[in-house]
Amino acid sequence: MNEENLKRIVAHNLSRYRKARNLTQIQLAEQLNYSDKSISKWERAEGLPDLVVLTTIAELFGISLNDLVTERKRLA
Repeated sequence: MNEENLKRIVAHNLSRYRKARNLTQIQLAEQLNYSDKSISKWERAEGLPDLVVLTTIAELFGISLNDLVTERKRLA
């Protein structure tokens, strides 16, 4: 897996889990003590949160770190 692919996967998963919790980018940013611009950048696959932030996000959403960084397989 290359960095661009990882960015795309994290962007998709972050957005999906945030929306499933009915959180805005601003609300998530406040909980993480980051700016909403950072959340937006991550969700546009223009950057990646560091490992500590990814772990915090996973804990906040009640999921594993693996859930954030891997692509969900679609069932046929």
